[in-house]
Amino acid sequence: MNPKTALAAGIIIALLVGAGIGYALSLAQISQLQAKISSLESQLKAQGGGQGCVKTTGLVEKIKKRGYIVLGTSADWPPFEYIDKQGNYVGIDIEIAKKIAEKLGVKLVVKDMKFAALIQSLQDGKIDMILADMTPTPNREKVVDFSIPYYFSKGNAVVVLKSSNIGSIDDLKGKKVGVQLGTIQEDWAKEHLKGIAQIVSYDKVYPDMVMVLKRGDVAAIIVSDMVGEVLLKKDPDLKIAFYAGGSGVGGAVAVPQCAEDLKYVVNSVIYEMLQNGQMKQIFQQEIDKWLSSQG
Repeated sequence: MNPKTALAAGIIIALLVGAGIGYALSLAQISQLQAKISSLESQLKAQGGGQGCVKTTGLVEKIKKRGYIVLGTSADWPPFEYIDKQGNYVGIDIEIAKKIAEKLGVKLVVKDMKFAALIQSLQDGKIDMILADMTPTPNREKVVDFSIPYYFSKGNAVVVLKSSNIGSIDDLKGKKVGVQLGTIQEDWAKEHLKGIAQIVSYDKVYPDMVMVLKRGDVAAIIVSDMVGEVLLKKDPDLKIAFYAGGSGVGGAVAVPQCAEDLKYVVNSVIYEMLQNGQMKQIFQQEIDKWLSSQG
């Protein structure tokens, strides 16, 4: 299977995984995503070929030689990454990172930091890869490379208190809305809620943004669809008012620009996990674990 065919197959399987865990897309939505898929293929193929691109040569060899790979994440985004009651880093992204480390035959070292600091840390060589439910965007792709996606999203979740009457963007007029610093949710809010609502950015989602929402400091918070739905299952005082931004690629692994050897390993791990059902299993397992751990 050539790289383009494998990439397309991986993305289609990612769509099926999304359907399997309750994020099914309609046939019309899948049809609309074909253009996005083609665009993503082109972007992934082009990464590393631009002018001024400094080759990150032999990164896999360096990682193997030192015996560990450094993961950068922001452990406040359950069920993707968070710190459990025993002080361990756990979640969907942590499990995927473990599989990548296993493939390389090295240990996994986790560095927890603010989400907004992750890309700069990757550029500076302080971490080897990012797994933080990070969505590829044109601006991010200018400075880092991304793997194939490991799931698709149906949009940003606008989370409010169950007693709230907010049901649309218009209902946010004159209100405060919380977002996480450096996320696509912050980007969306600044673009689409400009002049409508006051945007307040926070470093941490859980528990910080949930606390300010319940305290009444903000009228709504905007998070990813899956994070929003998991928060609802945990907290009966919350609801999703609506989804914003449209469906598309959810999460992918970020690696240093031009680190083709590491990206190849990461892509092969994700592709295999999508094919053999491990990805779906990890999503279900980690969602269930989060829901049962916070009681």
